[in-house]
Amino acid sequence: MASKISGHIDYVTRGVRTGCERFEMLPRADGGRTLRALCEMYDVDLTRDVSMNLDAQSRPVDAFVRVVQHGRVRGSSLFSVYPDELVCDGRLLDHGQIRQRHALPAPLVYLGLHPLVGDALITLARGTDAPGEFRTISSFTNSSSPDGNEGLLAVPSSIAVAYLGCERRRVPAGEFEVEHHALRWRPEWPEAHVWTHGPQALFVELTWSFNDARYVLMQLDDEATR
Repeated sequence: MASKISGHIDYVTRGVRTGCERFEMLPRADGGRTLRALCEMYDVDLTRDVSMNLDAQSRPVDAFVRVVQHGRVRGSSLFSVYPDELVCDGRLLDHGQIRQRHALPAPLVYLGLHPLVGDALITLARGTDAPGEFRTISSFTNSSSPDGNEGLLAVPSSIAVAYLGCERRRVPAGEFEVEHHALRWRPEWPEAHVWTHGPQALFVELTWSFNDARYVLMQLDDEATR
């Protein structure tokens, strides 16, 4: 069984450190893993606490997310994923207590709750065939705003993803063999570029011209993943 991985990501906007993300990945004997992330965004005074249970194919099984902004809990939600249905139970500042049920035409391959280590998982759904070709991944998110602080409901999402190639990339955490993908979260937004490492799509770096931002892996505890 793989070992536990933990690390630290910095958020940098227009050259200024505006936040950070601390994460850990805990493998299980059944081939699945638990992903945990605590995101802090200093510029918008927001913290996001996420825990995701993933199966052996890194698909979501269940997840919990709590968003706190300006000292108030904006929302806490539990997502439960079944082969044909997604259920969201939450307590939201803007909507009160909610329960949503969404029928799934196919098993859900990606759930976007806004930690970067979770964003990276969509590259596994896209794969590495047909370089340069954008393919739309049907998914759900809890917020369609760039900061992930609005709505906080289960929202259907379609993200276009292209594989751009394999390369080596050096970041403060070290030098990694990475796979490069481009993401179109919305048609009207510019592409983001993400670099991931290994079969579990470990986040290494993401850049996005929309907000002149760079998100970069600063520290990784598990040396065996290099």
